[in-house]
Amino acid sequence: MSTVADQARDVPLFPLQTVLYPGSLLPLRIFEARYLDMISASLRHKRPFGIVPIRLGREVGAPADFFPFGTLTAIESFDKGADGLLHVRVLGTERFRVEQHGIQTDGLTVADIVPVPPATDHTVPTDLAYLPSLLQDIFTANAEHLPYRELQLGSALWVAYRLAELLPVPAATKVAVLQADDGLAALSRLDAGIQAASSPAPKGTH
Repeated sequence: MSTVADQARDVPLFPLQTVLYPGSLLPLRIFEARYLDMISASLRHKRPFGIVPIRLGREVGAPADFFPFGTLTAIESFDKGADGLLHVRVLGTERFRVEQHGIQTDGLTVADIVPVPPATDHTVPTDLAYLPSLLQDIFTANAEHLPYRELQLGSALWVAYRLAELLPVPAATKVAVLQADDGLAALSRLDAGIQAASSPAPKGTH
């Protein structure tokens, strides 16, 4: 598999209304020609593509405005679904930062990217112990729908990434978790996002 270092120029990007984290498993349904070609080229040349979270716009149609920070992918499986679409499952691998990007004539976004080192991990601190407990509850209730079988509830980074991908927190919070350089920072940013989302609005606001 090619690495970030030797694929830093003209990397295909797939803007999505989600954030892909290292270690995340994400199912995709592909139907636009530009992305069918991207998947075909990725498989043929064993070249990764990047997923970046959308800031403004849609996943289909005109190119969307996206956060300039994302994660490279490895294609784990692919097949034609009963709906006639290409079904692909990707694994999040390495983080990257977008330096500059352009749009090809077929509408595909390509970018020059800079690799971001893997975040360092820590154990979950006592004051944030409610987060792995929350994740455990989510997994218990939804085990048959989730692709993960081995829970790493003692890993601050793993807990932060899995919760961030599952909880309905703002996109900015999800991106902040991805950008964190260590597990404690990732958990703290997620905790701040959860607290902000659950705080009641000040009186007199709508």
